[in-house]
Amino acid sequence: MNVLLLSSVLVVGMMASGCRNGNNGDSGSDAGMEDGGGDGDGDGGTPGKEDGGGTASGCDVARQQGCDAGALCLRGVLEDGGQDNRCFPGECDPVARDCPAGNKCTYVRQGSATSRRCVPEGTVVEGGACQSTATPEGDFYDTCEAGLYCTDQTAPDGGTAFTCRKFCHGSEQCTAPGDCIEVLHFSGSDELPRVCGEAGPACELLARGCANGLGCYPSPRSGPVCVTAGAVEDGSPCTYSNDCRPGSACVKNGAGLVCRRLCRAPAGEPGCASGRCEPLQDFAGVGACVP
Repeated sequence: MNVLLLSSVLVVGMMASGCRNGNNGDSGSDAGMEDGGGDGDGDGGTPGKEDGGGTASGCDVARQQGCDAGALCLRGVLEDGGQDNRCFPGECDPVARDCPAGNKCTYVRQGSATSRRCVPEGTVVEGGACQSTATPEGDFYDTCEAGLYCTDQTAPDGGTAFTCRKFCHGSEQCTAPGDCIEVLHFSGSDELPRVCGEAGPACELLARGCANGLGCYPSPRSGPVCVTAGAVEDGSPCTYSNDCRPGSACVKNGAGLVCRRLCRAPAGEPGCASGRCEPLQDFAGVGACVP
């Protein structure tokens, strides 16, 4: 039997905090997990698809490969409203922290547009309370240190707390059990960068006992977790496991990443209507149906 390598997940729908206070946008948690096989695949993208700017997608977010110099590979919004990996030109990289000393790379809103720029560094550390600030020139950005972004979270009392979270391109840039799964959304920008966050609640992978709108997906870093469910049909290309409909996952078996129905390996229920159940790496007793 071949062992199938697993794609990652993203958490969709989080608000980009401190900036929201300053009308800088909101963040969303796009459920999507990175490749669990450790074989260099990372975020696969969808080869051959065109992004909203006319540049071929399929660049590698985690490894920052596949783009020209001066551009970042990020998840991005397409012209049809979908998402894919895209190359975005910009002034700097918030993960590489390549701005001049005393400055940070972050998302800055001015008017109706948000762009990635170097601005004076803030003083709030990771996990600290943050807010947005405005300059006389009309720029809005947060008070976090370099490499961090101010995002909104639900506080224990049910209110909203604004804290600095670390920018990331891949899981290795996050401290476990955190993962690079929280996706930021900004008004006036098609870029969907990520910050380190926590996956959803744990679940039983083949039982799929998650709340409405969520699915139970296998995460190489966090285990089976409930995250926003996708709708990609089995056999179709995918980038993240929760691009697929509930009960399936995005796996690599050969050159590409496709959605495959999950099954009990080596045998049992749920089984495969056709094909065979090949085991998933690092998930004992769970496999995916392949032709």
